[in-house]
Amino acid sequence: MKPLVSSDAGPAGGARPATGFPSRDDDETKLSRLDRLQPDASNARPFISVAVPTFRRPDTISRTIDSILGQDFSNWELVVSDDEGRQGPSWAILDEYARNDPRVRIVENHGERGQVENTNNAMLACTGNWIKLLHDDDWLAPGALKRFAEISLKHPSAAFMTCAANVVEEGRVILRSAPPEDNQVSLYSSQQCLTDLYLVRTTRSLGIIPSTLLINSNVIHAGCRMRAHKSIPAGVDQLFFVDLARHGEMVAINEGLIFYDATRHPSITTTKSYEDVDEVTLAVKQLNWRLIEDREGLPDPETLLRALRVARIPARFRYQSWRATMRDAVQILRPSVMRIANQYVREYLFRIRPKLGPLQTRRRAGQSGELAG
Repeated sequence: MKPLVSSDAGPAGGARPATGFPSRDDDETKLSRLDRLQPDASNARPFISVAVPTFRRPDTISRTIDSILGQDFSNWELVVSDDEGRQGPSWAILDEYARNDPRVRIVENHGERGQVENTNNAMLACTGNWIKLLHDDDWLAPGALKRFAEISLKHPSAAFMTCAANVVEEGRVILRSAPPEDNQVSLYSSQQCLTDLYLVRTTRSLGIIPSTLLINSNVIHAGCRMRAHKSIPAGVDQLFFVDLARHGEMVAINEGLIFYDATRHPSITTTKSYEDVDEVTLAVKQLNWRLIEDREGLPDPETLLRALRVARIPARFRYQSWRATMRDAVQILRPSVMRIANQYVREYLFRIRPKLGPLQTRRRAGQSGELAG
């Protein structure tokens, strides 16, 4: 697939440094002028459309919408696609928001039900230049839309952007602290992004979830949509990132601009086996592998999966049999796996980890809304 944009590659597998941007005064003037435009039902095209697919989440959808209404950037529209429709428990809540703010629209998903088609329905109903995906149990950090708008003005031809996420769990919140200024924004060519995704590097360290995405609407209208794949039934998010990377440059924003609520999400121990997860991982890696033009020095998908299984032993051994743990552990005896493991350790400790910024763990407040204050 032909990229929408082109770029010269930087160092192999790494991001290209950002240069030649307008002065900060120019950026602030453009952003201020953009923010003064107030889109409504009859006005000009909004700069950012926030697309929220929802299904039976009346207990969290208000938190999501309130985080959008409370942003200090106002040139946006909100499109909520309800997979259950008017008869569902969320519709009355959504309708109330739409009556109070003309920038809020509700659409029903009349197509195939489920996350994939409901997400596509929300994105296709958007009219903005950029589409900010946000799940109905996640929410925006204060200032997130303004920060996305600021960066998109510097990278107008990027295919998509992704940011870091603050992770909310049952009893704690893991906050992403902003790193030094020169580590906050990185630009990747299409091939650099595909390689980074394949090797599970910076992009994976930031987090691969739809709520971190800001997508150029041209990419969606060019036919890039979330899709199911018979070999990747549980990997639609990873597949979507790979499909986006095929369309052009990616901007990685190393700042926690969204809150990802992992509290209600089922764990691997209650849904799929690790064998199933590894099968999906291999299928995604094989697809990703075929899209990379320069594979010199890269491990093949099967070897990479063996190395990933070794790396995941600390997180898995409490939930799987000792036989499975030993099966994974002996893979380190393979020279090819040992070489990858050593590369990963060096890459993570000396290049990726210093750029991510420190993590802060905080006890979760009684009301989730307090986290965004």
